[in-house]
Amino acid sequence: MDARHALYLRWLAGVMLATAVLAALAVLLVDPYGLYGWYEKAGVNRVKPPLTRHQNEIKLARALRLQPRLVIVGNSRVEAGLDPDGPALQGTNAVNLGLAGTGTVTAVSQLRYLAAQGIGPRHVVAGVDFVDALTAAPVRAGPVPPLRVAPPGHAWQADALLSAASLKDALRTVALQHDQEAPMATLRGFNPLREYHRTARVEGYAAIFRQREQENERKLARFAQGGLDEGTLRAELRALTDAAAQGNPAVALDLLIYPYHAQLLAAFERHGLWPRFEAWKTVLVEEVAAARKRHPRARIMLVDFSGYGDRQCEPIPAPGSDAATRWYWEAGHFKAALGEVMLARLLARGREGAGEGMQGDAGFGVPLEAANGMANRHRIAAERAACRARQPALFDGASRPG
Repeated sequence: MDARHALYLRWLAGVMLATAVLAALAVLLVDPYGLYGWYEKAGVNRVKPPLTRHQNEIKLARALRLQPRLVIVGNSRVEAGLDPDGPALQGTNAVNLGLAGTGTVTAVSQLRYLAAQGIGPRHVVAGVDFVDALTAAPVRAGPVPPLRVAPPGHAWQADALLSAASLKDALRTVALQHDQEAPMATLRGFNPLREYHRTARVEGYAAIFRQREQENERKLARFAQGGLDEGTLRAELRALTDAAAQGNPAVALDLLIYPYHAQLLAAFERHGLWPRFEAWKTVLVEEVAAARKRHPRARIMLVDFSGYGDRQCEPIPAPGSDAATRWYWEAGHFKAALGEVMLARLLARGREGAGEGMQGDAGFGVPLEAANGMANRHRIAAERAACRARQPALFDGASRPG
């Protein structure tokens, strides 16, 4: 190799190194994932994009820095519906670890990781989803496979700083600062689904509900002849309650049954899933009772936000209407406005205990026990009759496209 070739290679290596350093510096300063905190300025990088990579690891890294006293876990329903910075949780130091497309196993992993790092939150709010327990084929009795809970890795940290994807996210962060309808997420893990505002303005809420309904119809149809994976469900619930309470004996743990919109509950009925929905709730009640025996100092509650009450039966704007909804983005995802009501109920009932009655509006968020299971079913049946009288299209399928 002659001197000119050696000089060229040294020059090329220097350029590549300088480019990598500049790219890493840009990521450090813009901080698209909220990991470093070197520099923050409104209009430059204060608003962060939603996480599209290393979501779990980044949310946990943020939690380690924030040392939360209240932790929210679950899937996209809590990620988009429960705001740690909202009025109900102000002053509580809360984080939302909810992740779209995940289930209880991810929540178990998150709580175990926090515990291993010495974080024992005073309060855990955990969403549990009925659809996650459904199977496409009938379930045969047999041993339940061991629950596999993988802890988060560490290799992501270098990738989050030094990759081209991170530089792209840094540029995206700068670009979204002045777009009020661009997707974003808060540093405490809440995704307000700002992009839905543009869709609602251009296409209307009817289109948003219709698209999600078509997706739900296809998904639920696969489970119509299937079963309920009770064994796995019980194993996951035991792991979840133990992950929250072991080493943290005075924790308050609220398991949430989501406030599915009436349109989605009606789809449960049409596909013959309602008996499994009730059986699923029974398993939850039993596992909560068992968890209380294992962890007698913890306050463990199962809170049922499902039903056909006024909020869940919120009218869907007609096609072509520019009317907005108050409580729901679409049938599966509630807005932060409804999440505020839920969180306020949880905090109030945590202080008052589980003995509150179920009359009137108190039926939104029922502390569910074996003793009031029948009364809860009667409540939902009465709400259903009232909702059907107001919006029969939700029940006869007329809201679905032909």
